[in-house]
Amino acid sequence: MAQWLNDLIFFILGFILLTFGADFLVRGASRLAARMKVSPVVIGLTIVAFGTSLPELVVSLVASAEGDSSIAIGNIVGSNIANIGLILGLAAAIATVQVDHYMIRREIPLLIGCSLLFIILSWNGQLGLTEGVILAAGLLAFTYYSFSSVRERPEQAEEAVDTLEAAEALDEEIAGPSTHPLRDVGLIVIGLVGLIVGAEWLVNAAESIARALGVSELVIGLTLVAVGTSLPELATTLSAVRRNEADIAVGNVIGSNLFNMLFIGGVSAAVRTLDIPAQVLAVDYWVMLAITILVFVMALPKPHRLQRWHGLVLLAFYSAYTIWLFLADSTPPA
Repeated sequence: MAQWLNDLIFFILGFILLTFGADFLVRGASRLAARMKVSPVVIGLTIVAFGTSLPELVVSLVASAEGDSSIAIGNIVGSNIANIGLILGLAAAIATVQVDHYMIRREIPLLIGCSLLFIILSWNGQLGLTEGVILAAGLLAFTYYSFSSVRERPEQAEEAVDTLEAAEALDEEIAGPSTHPLRDVGLIVIGLVGLIVGAEWLVNAAESIARALGVSELVIGLTLVAVGTSLPELATTLSAVRRNEADIAVGNVIGSNLFNMLFIGGVSAAVRTLDIPAQVLAVDYWVMLAITILVFVMALPKPHRLQRWHGLVLLAFYSAYTIWLFLADSTPPA
């Protein structure tokens, strides 16, 4: 009992360090970038957008380096499902979400395509160096596409600035030029240390908790770890909803899910070959793909909105999936 409580404490502390570590790093990097005259558009498209996925990145890298493929892949797939089912579902349930028509025409179909690519590349039961390079190259292509869209479509620049403003609601100085460079460098260093230590504690505690509860590490990765590492996305989304800019949530979720598969999956596989559990190939990949297609179908009819009942359906979908995971898991207790 004492060991179980100790694991739970480190599990929670790991989440706290991950969340604050990502926050500190984004604050310091954004301020320094603004001081160096980097435009708000670039900061919004890169530092802030990718910053919300830092917990998933570090957790999957640590799990991969330690040879724990179940938590690494479970974190990626589970975070993508949680981002849509839980976070986007919650945003739509609170307030109607307007979906930009470019999201319907380009970004969401691109996410569906990348989900299929991710499934195909790992269909042999592994994600190795070659697949990792392909996925990482996909992220570079997506980043180039994002910056090209800014030049071709002025409203894309406004969306990037909106993303930055949503972060500013959590920290009003996040995009202001750094007035204390050494302090902001210190924030970056503290953030990196917090991310690494937090991920180490989280992964080790998750393994122990899985054994204590008699469930697989995959289920813990798909649920508790995935939801915990998605906390920055949740914070940004709730901030946007409070400011009546719930549409930011869609871009935030799509960008995060693409980053999870292309960069986190790619780098994790490059660090160490990821063995894909049979359950992921048989069930979880298809749940991830299905909920992505479901959002697309919901938002497709004009005027491209996610109504509150859509949000409730997404939340119900996610709840049913999570309950099924625990009920279907048959790992014997340690």
